[in-house]
Amino acid sequence: MRQLIKLLPLVTIAAATTIALPAKAVSMSQPNYTHINATYLDSSRSESGIFFDAEYELNHKLFVFGRYQNSSYRVVGGGSRRESLYDAGVGKYFTIADGVTMDFSASIGRLADGGNLFGSGMDFYTLNTSFRNRFEVFETRLGYRYINFDNAPSDSGAVASGWWYFSPQFSLGVTFEEVYSGSSWGIGARFSF
Repeated sequence: MRQLIKLLPLVTIAAATTIALPAKAVSMSQPNYTHINATYLDSSRSESGIFFDAEYELNHKLFVFGRYQNSSYRVVGGGSRRESLYDAGVGKYFTIADGVTMDFSASIGRLADGGNLFGSGMDFYTLNTSFRNRFEVFETRLGYRYINFDNAPSDSGAVASGWWYFSPQFSLGVTFEEVYSGSSWGIGARFSF
């Protein structure tokens, strides 16, 4: 519960930003690059936590994005360890066919021990590419992420997600990543604007 209370300012800022942004028509035939996701994650590394992801499409098929993750790990001996991850970046997408896009993006971020983003940890950058497909009320994504940590080995792997839109603005979905030295999957909700 304390974790949710700590995140309340972030959620409030995200909600206020969403309301303040000019409304755009949500496309039902193209992948969406303007949305906010909230996802519960579980992992092969005995990790669970929450993940927030936001994207906003600019002009000329450019988009900006930001991610925040707060996780807890079970460690040998019965204890637990907490870590936080955030990154922000920019990308460009290209329309390949009706309802299909390919995008390229890069980001910089920080992986921090404990819940303090400014505590001990390491900086990193990512290079990403993916294909997104929108068909009727479903949107899928299949991609690849490369991550390079300061003073640690780099990592890379697949990312995938699927979303079911039960209205033009709201959807439910599943996510999967084989990055950060382990598999993680999640279930979440998306608000598109």
